[in-house]
Amino acid sequence: MHIYSTCIELIRRSLEEKIEKAPFFLLKNTPIVINIGNLDYCNNWSALYRTISDAGLFIIGVCCCHNKKLKETIIRSGVPILAEGNAIKNKYSSEYLYSNIPIIAKTQLINTPVRSGQKIYARNRDLIIIENVSTGAEIIADGNIHIYGIMRGRVLAGASGNKESQIFCTHLSPELVSIGGRYWLSDQIPKEFLGKAVRLSLKNDMLIIKNL
Repeated sequence: MHIYSTCIELIRRSLEEKIEKAPFFLLKNTPIVINIGNLDYCNNWSALYRTISDAGLFIIGVCCCHNKKLKETIIRSGVPILAEGNAIKNKYSSEYLYSNIPIIAKTQLINTPVRSGQKIYARNRDLIIIENVSTGAEIIADGNIHIYGIMRGRVLAGASGNKESQIFCTHLSPELVSIGGRYWLSDQIPKEFLGKAVRLSLKNDMLIIKNL
C-alpha cells in the first residue's frame, strides 16, 4: 500500500471507499506492506497504524522509509522495516538496521496459550513459548523465537534488524514468518515442511528452512 498523504481522515475515507467497492478483495487481516517513500515525514505514526488496522488490514512491515527518526518510531511500535519486496535490499533501511542491531541479553518465557488477537513483543531479547499459538496472534522478538507447540499466527524474529535471529518450532502452520525483515506468507512456505518441527534462518539475505 502506497501512502501519499499524512492526512489521517483522507486515508480513512480512501480505505472505506476501497472496501465498499471491493469487499471481496480487502479481507480482514489481509497482510500488507506500507510504502511511505512519498512522505517526507509522518508526525503521527500511531494514528496512521491504527487507521489502517481498523480497516481490517494487517501491517507486516514498512518499506522506503527515508527518515531516521520515523524509522526508530516504527521499529519501537513493533513493526519491521522491510525491503521493497522480500528479495530486494532497501539501502535506507539496511543502513539503519545494521548499525542498530540490539544486544539480546534476556529471554522472555510464555507458558500459556497465545490466543487470536494477542500480540507479544519481546524487545531486545529472545522469546520462548511452550504452548500453542493461535491463528490471528502476533509474535514478535528482536532475537530468536522458540515455539514448543503449534505455531500459527504471524511470527517475526529479528524485528529490529538482527539477521542472525532464528525461529524454531515443533509444528509449523503460520500465517506469516519473518526474520530481519525478510518474510514468507503461508502460501510461500514449502508444503513439505508444514506441520513439521523446523528451524528458519537467513542465508545470503534469504529465508531458508530445515527440519529439526
